[in-house]
Amino acid sequence: MSNNAASPAEAAAPAAKPAVQAPDPTVPENAKQAFLAGAQRHQAGDNDGAIKLYLRALELYPAFADAYNNIGVILRAQEKLPAAAACFRRSLSIRADNSAVLSNLGNVLWQMLRFEEAAAAFKRALELEPTRPETLHNLGLLLHSMGDYPRAVDCFEKSLASKDGNVDVLWDRSLTRLVMGDFDRGWPEYEVRWRLKQNPPRRFPFPLWEGQENRTVSLLVHHEQGLGDTIQFCRYLPMVAPRVGRLVFECQAELARLMTCIPGVAEVIPSGRPTPACDYHVPLLNLPRFLRTNFDNIPAEIPYLQPPPGIMTPTIHRPHGTKLAVGIVWAGKPSHNNDKNRSTTLERFLCLADLPGVALYSLQKGLRTADIQTLGAQALVTDIGSRLSDFAETALLLAQLDLIVAVDTAVVHLAGALGIPTFVVIPYTPDWRWLRGRDDTPWYPTLRLFRQPQPREWDSVFDRVRSAVQALL
Repeated sequence: MSNNAASPAEAAAPAAKPAVQAPDPTVPENAKQAFLAGAQRHQAGDNDGAIKLYLRALELYPAFADAYNNIGVILRAQEKLPAAAACFRRSLSIRADNSAVLSNLGNVLWQMLRFEEAAAAFKRALELEPTRPETLHNLGLLLHSMGDYPRAVDCFEKSLASKDGNVDVLWDRSLTRLVMGDFDRGWPEYEVRWRLKQNPPRRFPFPLWEGQENRTVSLLVHHEQGLGDTIQFCRYLPMVAPRVGRLVFECQAELARLMTCIPGVAEVIPSGRPTPACDYHVPLLNLPRFLRTNFDNIPAEIPYLQPPPGIMTPTIHRPHGTKLAVGIVWAGKPSHNNDKNRSTTLERFLCLADLPGVALYSLQKGLRTADIQTLGAQALVTDIGSRLSDFAETALLLAQLDLIVAVDTAVVHLAGALGIPTFVVIPYTPDWRWLRGRDDTPWYPTLRLFRQPQPREWDSVFDRVRSAVQALL
């Protein structure tokens, strides 16, 4: 997770483990030895060497089901999903009653968005081994992706009944509770994120704050996860400040100038600089639990951020006849776990370019700003994102726009925190904070959500966005 928590919707299915046990005794000894040598390479991370040995085992014994399974595991890790699925099917054609391989097949089909086929594979796997915890976990993740959250939780709990204390299952259950709006159970369970191997907690020479009120102590609140998370949850800082004597906030450098205007924050420390000694520390996303946030009392007094004084930012040029200046963002960071689903193309946003009175301004950052030139859209989209150095400048610029239309990125959170009207295009399986089955969000009253009706189906989403922009005109 590397401090960037991923929901079941965002993460790949749990990594499958290769078969490493001694194969069926009917397997010739030379094929068996090649397979076991391949499994050793596989476990050591030498995938190329492992595949060569698995292929050698198949040359010596073409009906080697475990070799096909293990090749499928490697191919899936390499995102070669159709070939991985074919390997798992070949393994099952040799030995149809292997529940682990059926579960592996289900995971690949899930990643390929073939949900019904994936469900059938998991169902067959559970018929063979009804209490296998890995299969129950995988089925729960599939059901989460399909939006069937109560059944997903049921699967996670059955998995935990078979393998109590599995941290990955506890994590996925917490996220499913949060997307359901079950905050009373979701926030406490969300603490399991610090037990994930990929997300070790930060260590400080002073103790963890547990929400107690003491106006003589100093408290360091430190960011975790992404820029959008920091913007979303910094709303809690003015609520915490009266409980302590001095509040220090450590955040990403891109946000530091913007965060200096939060009431009650005595000092803002950009990430990477030495943190001052304090009496206590607390991760930012612990605050909703300490402040007993539930579905009915989400703090949403907007705006809760504002640009600090003295900021300089580009002034947008509004062509004659402009009625709506619309800022757009079509892609997030490629490193995000769910980027292939949440991001889209600039070409889709051009459905707004021919609307009389609409002027488009790109807020896009990073490599994808080149899409404007690649697509030949310079006459249709004005690039201002590449001229912005941090979020303080972005905040001041957003105030010049009438509407933001964007994928799920940090700009959406900033616009929401500033109270700017925003249309957010949301993937079929959203991040937990967007909840389920609604076109608004209690976190940001000025946001309107446009959800995919099917996985990766953007056409109808942008049809609805275009109609909504026309209605504003």
